[in-house]
Amino acid sequence: GPFRSYGQLLIINAGGGYHVLLAGMERITVDLGQFVVAGEPVAVMGSGTKASGAAPGAASAQPQLYVEFRKDGISIDPAPWWAATDSQKVRG
Repeated sequence: GPFRSYGQLLIINAGGGYHVLLAGMERITVDLGQFVVAGEPVAVMGSGTKASGAAPGAASAQPQLYVEFRKDGISIDPAPWWAATDSQKVRG
């Protein structure tokens, strides 16, 4: 649901203590507790949706998506999850 200036906030429980936080969407298209699979759409970006990177009090000309990875409630470096090839990706 809506969270401060982040727009709609969605927290995905990826299992194993991992969570993915997504914010800045205009509308979330999944229900609380719904199981989702990799690649499944979970939200819709709007035009000019604000996320934390936007200047206070100003809407962005382009939608901004905020992504945060957490392990056991602590923010982690997302770089290993953005690997270019499947062999480089972290397995959770």
